[in-house]
Amino acid sequence: MPSILVVDDEPENLELLEGILAPAGHTIRKASDGRQALQAVEEDLPEVILLDLIMPGVSGFEVCEMLRAEERTAHIPIIVITALDQFGIKERVLTLGADDYLTKPIQPSEVLARVEAMLRVRHLRQDLDRTLAYLHELEVARHSHRRRTLQGTSAFPPDPSREGGDRAAPVILLVDDEALTRQFYGDLLVERGFRVVAVASGTEALAAPTQHAVEAVVLDIMMPGLSGLETLEQFRKRAPDLPVIILTAHPSSQNAITALKLGAFDFILKGLQHELVVLAVRRAIRHFAELREKRQAIAALEDRIRELEGRLAI
Repeated sequence: MPSILVVDDEPENLELLEGILAPAGHTIRKASDGRQALQAVEEDLPEVILLDLIMPGVSGFEVCEMLRAEERTAHIPIIVITALDQFGIKERVLTLGADDYLTKPIQPSEVLARVEAMLRVRHLRQDLDRTLAYLHELEVARHSHRRRTLQGTSAFPPDPSREGGDRAAPVILLVDDEALTRQFYGDLLVERGFRVVAVASGTEALAAPTQHAVEAVVLDIMMPGLSGLETLEQFRKRAPDLPVIILTAHPSSQNAITALKLGAFDFILKGLQHELVVLAVRRAIRHFAELREKRQAIAALEDRIRELEGRLAI
C-alpha cells in the first residue's frame, strides 16, 4: 500500500489531506514541521511527499532542497501545497526540485488525481529499474556459465561501442490552433535552447513524432476538431513514454483532473509566468531521457542474453 508523507504545521490541514487520501487506499504518515519531515523520510522512504512551504524551523523550501541534494531521496515525488500564490513562488519551488504545486484552498479530487499521477510515474521508474537490475544479474550468470563450460574459448567480445548521442537541441512539439500563441511560445522555447516543431491541430500533432525525434509535447487543451484531451489520449496509446504538457487559457480543476488521469505530465495556465512552461519542458525532457535510456539498456541486455544463450546451445 503506497505511503504518503503529509507535511504541514496546521493540524486541520493534516486531517483534511488524510481524509482525502486514506479512503483511496493510501497509508498516510504525518509531520508537523520540516525537521519531523526529514526524520520521517530518513526512517522510511515515502512514495510521495505533500509539502507545505511556510513552517516554523525548517521551511518547506529547505526540506525540498535537502531532499533533492541526497541521492537516496532525490527521486521522491514532491507536491507542494501552499497558501502562497505570489508571482515567482511556483517557479522557485519547481527550480528547487518540486514535481508539482497546488494552491490552497485545495480541491480534493485534484489532490487525489495529482498524487496518483505521481505514483504512476514513480512506479514506472521502479519497474524499469528492477527489470534492468534483473537483466544485469541474468547476463552475469549466463556469461559466467559459458566461461566455465567453454574452456579455451576466447572471452566474449564486448558490445560494439555506440556512437555518442545526438548533441543537438531537444525537439519540442508545440500544438496550438492560435498562430500568435504558437509564435510566442515557439520563440520562448527557441530562446531557451530548444528546437520547436509547431502545428495547429491535434491531427498534425499525432503525425509529427513519425517525422521528428520529439522529446516533449506542449499541447493546448481547447482546439477545434480533435481537442487537446482527445489528442492527449491518442498520444498515450501511440507513444506512452512521451511526456505531454497541457497548456490552457481557461483554468478548470476538472480539466486538470481529466488531463492528469489521461496521463498528462503537467497542466499549466497560459499567462505571465512563462518560465513555468520552460521549467516543465526541462523536467519532461529529463523524464523522457531516463525512460528511454532504461528501455535501451534493457533491450541491449536482452539482446546480449539471447546471444549468450545461442552460444551456449552450440
